[in-house]
Amino acid sequence: MERFNLPKTIAAVIAAITITVVGGGSTAVAAPPNLKDTVAATLVAEKADEARDSYGVSTSANLSTLVETKRTSADGLWAFGGAVLKVPSSSHASPVTALFFAQRTMNGWEVALKGTEEFAEAARQAPDDILRDEGERDVLAATAKPRTALAPTGLALPWANGQGGWRHWGVHGNSGTSRPYNSIDFYGGDGQVRAAAGGYLYRYCGTSTPLIEIEHDNGWTTGYYHTWNQTTVADGTKVGAYAYIGRIGEQLPCGGRANGDHVHWTLWQGNTAVTVNNKEIGGWTWHEQSQAYRGWASRNGVNIYNSDCCLTNYGPGSGTTTGRAHNPDGVVNVRTEPKANATVLRTIAHDTEVELECYVRGDTMTGPWDNTSDVWDRLPGGGYVSDAWLDTGSDEPIVDPC
Repeated sequence: MERFNLPKTIAAVIAAITITVVGGGSTAVAAPPNLKDTVAATLVAEKADEARDSYGVSTSANLSTLVETKRTSADGLWAFGGAVLKVPSSSHASPVTALFFAQRTMNGWEVALKGTEEFAEAARQAPDDILRDEGERDVLAATAKPRTALAPTGLALPWANGQGGWRHWGVHGNSGTSRPYNSIDFYGGDGQVRAAAGGYLYRYCGTSTPLIEIEHDNGWTTGYYHTWNQTTVADGTKVGAYAYIGRIGEQLPCGGRANGDHVHWTLWQGNTAVTVNNKEIGGWTWHEQSQAYRGWASRNGVNIYNSDCCLTNYGPGSGTTTGRAHNPDGVVNVRTEPKANATVLRTIAHDTEVELECYVRGDTMTGPWDNTSDVWDRLPGGGYVSDAWLDTGSDEPIVDPC
């Protein structure tokens, strides 16, 4: 079996961390010798800085880790599981986690964390008693090459389709004020939390009320923290959209704190938190503000702010990527080519939402914010608009190259 190679040496950090190991799923799996140390050290080396920032603790703070081995191969040479940097009790955060593959070699264990090329390669190489489902293999391998960060999510809100009566506590970061603002706290309705899309379900911090994350078929990952009375499906099961997850609550299996029954819902790609700003989720477009726990959801001229009534789940949405023409003093031009002097095909009124198909590089343009960009977005049916004159929520392309 070909080996995957680690990008860095992590042995030096082993002595500096606190480690707990538990079995994953319904049957505890004993970690092979030294596996737990290597996984924990890799997690600290690659994710501790992100976790400290997310949890709002000092850059030198020691973080406790939890390593859970979910599956081992019959020959003892492979392992698959999850690892967590536990949340301090002072932080209202969802835990920083990572699935891992480990392969035993002559020199010990080589460990790869979700979101890396090494993890993708391990997913492709892992024996069938580690990954029995080829769909799961494909989904895990794809986490190393996530979709464009602001591509359509294809996600519903985390409750039953068509159900209303839910509210939110604003758009915020994983720990509240941390960036990016990839989190929303939801409460109300019937209290039943459901999968925002289909995918593979994994548990972390293995109590009766663990953190649940779903690796979706379209490259996104969603997290569901604080729930109780949870689903009993086996770890690694493929679940459908709107599959039952649990009930809103204040459970803290991975640490942290919570005030009031809710689900702390988070959005990720690979191993990276992704802002919900300008994302369509559940048929609503979400908007952040400069302060955490502000922001709102908009749909057809209706805006729902923090604690306003009420959100209805309209499903995964159109699956298209859009931006808004921005020229308070006039209109935005659609041109035949991505050039400043190309013929104008038509114009778009200020604040009009337009669908974006793909992008190319062209002439550098200066927009209304004194911003510059050489990105030109192609519209369905033809024509190019300078990205400098579109409000897309990002200075980078939000669609794939043409």
